Amino acid sequence: MRFLISVCVSLLLLINVAFQSFSSDPCYNYESLDRPWRATSESGDYICDNSFSWNGWYRLFYYGMNIQMPETCVNSYSCNTYISLWLNGPHPQIEDGVVTREVCGGSYWAGCCNYKTNPIRVKACPGNYYVYELQKPQIGCSGYCTDVSTISQVASNVSPHTVTGSSITSSFAITLTDNDPCENYNVLNNYWRSTLNYWSMYGYISDHDDTLVEWDGWYRLFINESSAQMPEWCFYYMSCGSISSLWLGGSHPRIEDGVVTREVYGSRDYQCSRYRSEPIQVKACPGEYYVYKFTRPTVSIPLPVYCAVLLPFTTPSVDPCYNYTSLDEPWRATDNYYYNNYYYNYMCDYNVEWNGWYRMFYNGQNAQMTESCVNNGMCGTYNPLSLNGPHPQLEDGVVTRQVCFSWSGCCDYKSHPIRVKACPGHYYVYEFVKPTFCGAYCVGILYREVVA
Repeated sequence: MRFLISVCVSLLLLINVAFQSFSSDPCYNYESLDRPWRATSESGDYICDNSFSWNGWYRLFYYGMNIQMPETCVNSYSCNTYISLWLNGPHPQIEDGVVTREVCGGSYWAGCCNYKTNPIRVKACPGNYYVYELQKPQIGCSGYCTDVSTISQVASNVSPHTVTGSSITSSFAITLTDNDPCENYNVLNNYWRSTLNYWSMYGYISDHDDTLVEWDGWYRLFINESSAQMPEWCFYYMSCGSISSLWLGGSHPRIEDGVVTREVYGSRDYQCSRYRSEPIQVKACPGEYYVYKFTRPTVSIPLPVYCAVLLPFTTPSVDPCYNYTSLDEPWRATDNYYYNNYYYNYMCDYNVEWNGWYRMFYNGQNAQMTESCVNNGMCGTYNPLSLNGPHPQLEDGVVTRQVCFSWSGCCDYKSHPIRVKACPGHYYVYEFVKPTFCGAYCVGILYREVVA
């Protein structure tokens, strides 16, 4: 009996050692990195890997297919970065185990290995793939490249244990017996998804990436515990804590519409619909909120994230017609070119701490926002902001209006919407908010009236 017990204990120890060895082997304990925009054939953006939080080992993919780092010089501005990083040395063989390789980056003016960053470790794995212990680069705006000439199909008999990254940091499921998604959803409460969080609050970019999330079912959006929804308009890129900001390509449904399908777009630079992601389902729920059936965004989009905005607005507790701040700044006029400002400085309303409601004046005269398209450089700023829609009537109460600025068209780019109210005495008040870019709210010079 003692002999049998000893044999069993020995076997258990061997199994435990084998399991520990298996679980610690990076060939079976890695994070999948399927970001096609890293390919040597891609260019146009400047994504910097020194902004990311690298942690452990990674296996590289290209739309689900195996791919590996290049072993030869890569031109600058390739791989959607500025300094394109490649492996200065051959990939190892399986029998080599873990090896260390130098990482180089070339420049337009110098040689292939003009820049060198921290070396990384590489390992060849069964199944004809490699894993890399990537680290934060130490040189400028640089990024790890993948070589499109090395693309191969994933072997069907290989089932690695991957570690999938997730950018959901605060979510839980409300599970009821009813299958109605209005009562059976996941709570998505990520403050960084806010459209007000642009340029990652001046940290430039973050590594949030919704292609790494294991999406499962329906979701309701919150920002700091307050109910939120996806925006229906485009805005400046690098909002919502990442590179490509995803917004809803259509209006939210009404309760009687049931479940609807909506397109999803990603804004980049001044292009509202530069990217088109996978469509999602949306449903309006009793209680004035929405639920979304999020899916994995298109992996060819650089670091896409679903955005959230605090809408609809709550009803003001005090009538803003009698509780406002006067805004009398003549430089906001639509006929004021920003070159007229001292030292050609242009004004930026995203530097203003907006708080509450405002009434507009022009040199003491009653004024209002312009409803017409304004050319770049006017209103004392580079991006003049106009109201996309008519001002309300008294009987309309508080309304929400889009805020636009022109680029190639009259309203091809939008900032955050604002609320407007018509008041007795023929004036308006506005609930201004911080724009998503350097712009300023314009005063329409055609609407000046003497204050009674």
